[in-house]
Amino acid sequence: VCYQVRMFGSSETGWRIRPPFELPVIYEDDHFALVNKPAGVVTYKQGNSVSGDALLSVRAALPFVLSPPKIGTYSIMRRPASVHRLDKPTSGLLVNAKTKPAMMNLCQQFHDRVIRKTYLAIVNGIPEERFEESISSKDAAKLGVDVDPQSDALWQVIDFSLDGKQSVTVWRALQYTRSLHAKDETLTFVELKPKTGRHHQLRRHLAWVCNTPIVGDKKYDGGEPASLKFRNNGMFLCASRVVLEHPHFNTPGGRQEWKSLPEEKKRGIVWEREDGTLMVTANIDVPDKFSSLMEREADRYEKLHELPA
Repeated sequence: VCYQVRMFGSSETGWRIRPPFELPVIYEDDHFALVNKPAGVVTYKQGNSVSGDALLSVRAALPFVLSPPKIGTYSIMRRPASVHRLDKPTSGLLVNAKTKPAMMNLCQQFHDRVIRKTYLAIVNGIPEERFEESISSKDAAKLGVDVDPQSDALWQVIDFSLDGKQSVTVWRALQYTRSLHAKDETLTFVELKPKTGRHHQLRRHLAWVCNTPIVGDKKYDGGEPASLKFRNNGMFLCASRVVLEHPHFNTPGGRQEWKSLPEEKKRGIVWEREDGTLMVTANIDVPDKFSSLMEREADRYEKLHELPA
């Protein structure tokens, strides 16, 4: 039985029409799922039109890629739904509920900042690393972001209000690549850990605070010549990692269900924390266009850059 036929099946709403893009499933059980949203696809669009963004949405695609929960699962939703959104030009991990209790639990986790996300991006220029805004991995973990407190890495903190609300992002540079067209002749590959989830937080923090907009971000790149050169391949921002509490296996009934699963089903991205909480950790690689851009710009710089006398 397919979701789109049994639970959505109405030719009037168009749910039988499969959207023309791939939506890889990273993890799925009877209660929730993680999918890898491609760039250029909206998460959710109001309305039932079979044309435009309503069809080119994760909402329209989920019934074709997810399996219905098994018969007897409590309070199955009529169709699976995303619990949060990713901007249209952003790719990466998206959390989706398949039952009403899972939806309520996951929404509460987002509200309470239990769910922790990591993003990877390429920015135009060299983001300044200030001593007074540098913190250890131990202190970063205390802030409530997904950082290994035992790591030796140092992190930068952006605490810059957006729309009148406190907005905090923790970040570090991972790689620098020379580029003839970039600001300061450099592209920087960065890792980002948002503590808060304000509208376009990462995009605005990088553009307004660091003065290094995300490559391909037409809204916040300022329209400068150094930015216009990179607008043809979309935006280089990916939600690459998510850590959350399993929305069902930590309930009394869910714990019994977990214990009854065969051992091979317990291996993978679900794991048990020291306090007994069953956690979910998922990671994906960034799209190939990230490495392609860095390699192409490095090769061009090496071939064409005129060394000083």
